[in-house]
Amino acid sequence: MEKSCHQSGFMQRLKQVEGLGALFPLAVICVFLCVFTDTFASYNNIMQVLRQAAVYAIMGTGMTFVIISGAVDLSQGSLLAFCCVFAGMTINATGNMWLGMLVAVVIGALAGSVNGLVISFIKIPPFIITLGTMYIFRGLTLWVTNSTQIAVNHERFKFIGQGFLLGIPFPVYVFIAIGILAHVILSKTATGRYVYAIGSNAETARLSGVRIERNIIKIYAISGISIGLAAIVYMSRLSAAQPTAGQSYEMEAIAAAVIGGVSMSGGSGSVFGTLIGAVTVAVIRNGLVLLGVQSYFTQIVVGAIIVVAVSIDFIRKRIAASR
Repeated sequence: MEKSCHQSGFMQRLKQVEGLGALFPLAVICVFLCVFTDTFASYNNIMQVLRQAAVYAIMGTGMTFVIISGAVDLSQGSLLAFCCVFAGMTINATGNMWLGMLVAVVIGALAGSVNGLVISFIKIPPFIITLGTMYIFRGLTLWVTNSTQIAVNHERFKFIGQGFLLGIPFPVYVFIAIGILAHVILSKTATGRYVYAIGSNAETARLSGVRIERNIIKIYAISGISIGLAAIVYMSRLSAAQPTAGQSYEMEAIAAAVIGGVSMSGGSGSVFGTLIGAVTVAVIRNGLVLLGVQSYFTQIVVGAIIVVAVSIDFIRKRIAASR
């Protein structure tokens, strides 16, 4: 009897963890690929999938904050390249990887804060502002590099993106650690509560004493920091800073968040769900390659996933509102 009650309590706590619903479609896709491909379940392939998922997961973590607040950040992919280039130039100039990593994070935080500042005080919709800065960051990156790749040959730095620890790619530890930290911020701090409050109803949050403008700047700064961290992993994996890095990666981050159960209308979602969503996106990309599907079809699949997931979310909310 006592054991049964304990198990029941465990299941109740498990159900309360947001985002676990994303495990089901991931499991279905994995089973399908195990049946219809010969190499999906191999150790090397699984490790490659997890390594690829790391950048999506880190970017998706920042995107989760933005989407829960009821906004969007379309500049993430371009900012990734911007951070990569300046971090790579710093490492090459000084030989100090820690300084280069700091540069990536600081540039990400400052760029994100600028997005948040303009959105907060000029009252321009986030879609318009981040669409504009997407082009600005990409243009600046191409201008600074003269559209050429910057090689980053620093042996210790390579370990972050290419190394293994206990048989698992090091980037996996990075995105899990970042995910845990982000979860704590969202679920255990005042900042996290304000993110949900702004996304649920900004005006009600304002009347309750939440400083909307200050928190929007914080939210976009967090998004920028996540991009700086993702840039570190991305650049160390390739041993290069590419001016074309991160093209359309903001869509992968949005897809990861949406698959993970983050509502595009704001107010609900979780970091854990986004991490699962990021792995799902990486699995889909990998699976399509193993199935011999042409690469451009991947864009169609990711776009379709976003449309379907958002449609389901809006339909579910309409049904709930009509009751």
